[in-house]
Amino acid sequence: MKYDKEKLNSIDILEVSNMLGIKNTSKKGIPCFNGHDSKSPSLHFYHNTNTFYCFGCGIGTKNINLVMEYCDVSFLEACEILEKHFFGNSPYQRPKRKITYQYKIDLFSHDSEVYQWILDNSTLSQRGLDYLQDRGYSLETIRKQRIFDISNTEDFFKSLRKKWDDERLYKCGLLKTYDNGFSNCWWCYTIVFPCLNLKSQVINLEGRYIDHEHLRWVHLPNVKSSIYNLQILDQCNIGEKVYICEGVSDTLSMLEKGYKAIGIMGATNFKKEYIYYFMDYDIYVIPDNDNGGDNFYKNIVDAFSLHKSIKRITFDRKYNDISDYFKESKNVK
Repeated sequence: MKYDKEKLNSIDILEVSNMLGIKNTSKKGIPCFNGHDSKSPSLHFYHNTNTFYCFGCGIGTKNINLVMEYCDVSFLEACEILEKHFFGNSPYQRPKRKITYQYKIDLFSHDSEVYQWILDNSTLSQRGLDYLQDRGYSLETIRKQRIFDISNTEDFFKSLRKKWDDERLYKCGLLKTYDNGFSNCWWCYTIVFPCLNLKSQVINLEGRYIDHEHLRWVHLPNVKSSIYNLQILDQCNIGEKVYICEGVSDTLSMLEKGYKAIGIMGATNFKKEYIYYFMDYDIYVIPDNDNGGDNFYKNIVDAFSLHKSIKRITFDRKYNDISDYFKESKNVK
């Protein structure tokens, strides 16, 4: 049976979420039904575009995909559910038992060969350079971090798909599922920040939108999270101070001031296995001045609790993060 995709995707997405039993009670986001972000809700519904997106695991787009993800069904099965519920006489019956979902962000690991090819074949445009320098980052820092940008995402992914097959690109997060096929992980102008391991191999790519109304940082979907600027530990001596920051921007701001800093992508993404990277160093944490920052610090303290004590860097709470503080304060200690 053929279904009218446009008709099904034009149904009010809030009605579809209500049908599924998803309680959309906050404009700031709700916990994703994939079960990975109870401490930092990241599932958003957008009225103006009739779409949804989860910043944690990368699922999103429209009604059909919402039903596919929530019910773990095929494209045709999702269409059938929507058709029967909204245009037929067979209301969708919610399952009596709670569905168990797999945390999709941990499905795949990195693919350094693909990421390195991208890094070797990409550059930073004048637009990207101007943006980064306006944020206070020097040309030396930008070059050391090997930051690049993608001005034309369509051309970029065409060249990528000529070089690598879709299945491999999907498994390293550069493609994601959409309408029973694949779509690009980035779809508008993107500045990209490579994440390297201790061997200086590229293990992840963090995307940053500067034009999008809602999205800013875009992680590679289905790829394990990683530490930004981990390679700096090769330059550290035993007992030296190392600063753990919340995100890329704060890490770059600390590097610009001459500090040895690494970044964790998200307030709840510090994993206990990370502590073994830092056992030889004097650890300082620089969280944001909000509830998420408090959780960020607490998670790291808990991870290190049996091994060593760590310290928190505090600054005037009128500044949201250390980047804002550096911009506004001239007497930073």
